[in-house]
Amino acid sequence: MPISTGLDSVLLIFILFFALIGWNKQYIDYITNNPIAKASLALFLILFIACFFGQAPLKNSFKVLKKYDELILIVLLIPIFKQQILQTYAKYSFMAAMLFTLVLSYLIWLGVFQGTSLFATRMPDNPVVFKLHITHSIFMSFAAFMFAVYAMQSAGKTRWLFVSASVLAACNVLLMTQGRTGYLVIFALAIYLILSILPKQSIMWGLGLILLASVSTYVSSPQIQSRVNLSLHEAKSWQPMQGNNQSSSIGTRLDYYSNTIKIIHKHCLFGVGTGGFEAAYAKEIAGTAVAPSSNPHNQYLLFWAQGGALGLAAFIALLALARQQAKRLVNHTDTLLAHGVIITIAVGCLFNSLLLDHAEGLFFGWFLGLLFAGLPSRERSM
Repeated sequence: MPISTGLDSVLLIFILFFALIGWNKQYIDYITNNPIAKASLALFLILFIACFFGQAPLKNSFKVLKKYDELILIVLLIPIFKQQILQTYAKYSFMAAMLFTLVLSYLIWLGVFQGTSLFATRMPDNPVVFKLHITHSIFMSFAAFMFAVYAMQSAGKTRWLFVSASVLAACNVLLMTQGRTGYLVIFALAIYLILSILPKQSIMWGLGLILLASVSTYVSSPQIQSRVNLSLHEAKSWQPMQGNNQSSSIGTRLDYYSNTIKIIHKHCLFGVGTGGFEAAYAKEIAGTAVAPSSNPHNQYLLFWAQGGALGLAAFIALLALARQQAKRLVNHTDTLLAHGVIITIAVGCLFNSLLLDHAEGLFFGWFLGLLFAGLPSRERSM
């Protein structure tokens, strides 16, 4: 998932194939007794029904619907990850992949590969490896959190290895790469971790430490200052419907948001249908110099625009249900990780249509299926 789009596509094919040939009544029981599986299927069903609304051809609607296949993946993974040993393998495999990515990122940052054909397109001033900087920063932020969680569950040298990995991953996000979404995600994860692990009387000290570390990082890092100041400047300079925001990341997003809100205002209840956003957006900006878009770079607005109020409510309900059900997980480490996944997605979706993107959507589906397979089965009524 963090390394190769081609290989994780092959993995998905194998998962689908073996899930189908191994399907049995017990799998149905696992799914029907799992609230996360049912909530993800409900959201997918709403998006499916929304394919028949709006003016988009069904072919285009189903093409967009396919991008949400991670909602089906959750259902397929839950029976597989009922085996505790496979959950363990999956978690450590993800951490191993992120450690590999982290090492390569530091080597790129140090200029080790300059002048060679290996990672020739990757620059030391933005040392991402296998993904673009937004995806890299989101994955690395969660990896830093995951390493910190495992550090708390470990002892001796193993604990310090996890602590070191967490610190290096955090530095990679904050001081080396250019993914501003990662700044917000890792900040939110750090606050959650403090609130989760410290006693009430120490929480203010912990939050103060995070604030102090944030200010110190900002003051000591010209790159963060540059990125944050550029964001503020672009937001201040934005002019709606002027069509001169293509070189401004924040300005472009503000164009997306403002025009999408206009679409929602006109189609508040039922939306424009799955796959109908691009045409609706083109109609909204017709006669202006604003560039067209196939998504608003905000998953909440996209679900509302496509599936109406019910589509947005279903997505928020899935996140809220996952947060609530995470408390039922037997393993406290899994509870922390599940909340971390929800925070990562919830924050990231404010500035990106994460479930529409392959890697981030797969991340969401993979970890929800992996972690919530561990929900204790409900006892059947006699």
